[in-house]
Amino acid sequence: MKDWKNNKLDPWNDVLARWLLLLGMVDHRNGKIYDEIFKELEEIAMKDETLQDAFKNWEEMSLTREQRLAYESRLKKVLDEESAVREAELRVQKGREEGMKKGIAKGKQVAEEAIARRLLAEGMDIEMIAKVTGLKRERIIELQ
Repeated sequence: MKDWKNNKLDPWNDVLARWLLLLGMVDHRNGKIYDEIFKELEEIAMKDETLQDAFKNWEEMSLTREQRLAYESRLKKVLDEESAVREAELRVQKGREEGMKKGIAKGKQVAEEAIARRLLAEGMDIEMIAKVTGLKRERIIELQ
């Protein structure tokens, strides 16, 4: 603390200094929190993700039981909403895929029937048409 007060520690450019100040800014023996250090580290945390995470975890650990329950409730709500959005996106994607499959199958069936009609018009044998198109004999008779 003395080195920081005498400008001998540079937490902006020294990672070790940041962590030493973070650990030392709460003086349990005297019941004091060094607000100046907190404010400076908070500014540094805007650019240092690791320090930012430490502040976040510290705040979570410092919550009262009621605050923690409220925090967890909000967090659960946010996660549930994100999950619902993701599930909806997956359902839309699945619906598109199923629609494409059905559309392709329907298009294939229409094409096979059109081919069968042409072959019937040319006088080709029903058995041969069934073999060429893959249609069932009964369906070819219906088309005839």
